[in-house]
Amino acid sequence: MQRAQQTHLSDQVARIIFLACAIFLVLIIISVFYFVGSKAFLVFFERGGTTFKEFFTSTHWDPTAGNSDTPQYGALGLIVGSVIITFVSVIIATPLAWGMALFMVEVTPSWLSRILQPLIEIFTGMPSVILGFLGLVILVPFLGKITNTNGYGYAAAIIVLVVMILPTITSISIDSLRAVPHSVREASLALGSTRWQMMRSALIPAAASGLATAVVLGMARAIGETLAVAMVLGGDSIPAKLFSLQSFFIPTTNITRAILFDFGETSGVSQDAYWTLAFLLLVISFIFICISRYLASRSVYR
Repeated sequence: MQRAQQTHLSDQVARIIFLACAIFLVLIIISVFYFVGSKAFLVFFERGGTTFKEFFTSTHWDPTAGNSDTPQYGALGLIVGSVIITFVSVIIATPLAWGMALFMVEVTPSWLSRILQPLIEIFTGMPSVILGFLGLVILVPFLGKITNTNGYGYAAAIIVLVVMILPTITSISIDSLRAVPHSVREASLALGSTRWQMMRSALIPAAASGLATAVVLGMARAIGETLAVAMVLGGDSIPAKLFSLQSFFIPTTNITRAILFDFGETSGVSQDAYWTLAFLLLVISFIFICISRYLASRSVYR
């Protein structure tokens, strides 16, 4: 009887501790949103600031008036730059990651899979500064040589991001494919499907929600990546022809690079504009996480 009471008491204490930890984490997240959000909207209401329309529709970004007579707060170019880098890198990385995941789950022998899986997981946690440095000293000169430019720009940033998010998408995709019951594979093969037909028509559709979650989480990492991307973009302003192929091989900037290099050099309303960019990134990342949780909740096999 006494032992049962002690077990019940320990369960209650553990429940209270876990609840307190959960509440603490929620409060931290809310505090971050409140702190950044409280500064993000000041640029729209303070004297010398800007309007919502100019901020989201203009491409003239010069908060310190270093290149003009008056400050310019048009962030559209920075936003488009981040969107271009993120979506192109995800489009390139997704088929590669899914192909690698299918190879790991359905083709490789178990001994090779046991070797490759830890390597992928280790590569997932590689510091971004290392990849950025490799991109700076190897990729940028290579691109400059083959394109007759200095090598900086969206193209270099996209390649670096592909390398960064590829292990993340691959690792989650492997877990999603392995979560599909073997009965699905066996049923498809029993109907006369080849291995490729089984993967294409049965396995991939069954793991679709998990594969989509992997892509969304890859996008969430890509949109917020700062140091590695900033090292290979190499510019302080957006190209004049933003939507041309030439802009991929011209030194440029995006949201994260602008915040990294310029935030500490500003003050007042100019600094508030960078808080707005930070809040925009925070909201985008939060939306991606919500989408990934929604997709995971729709999984057929749990």
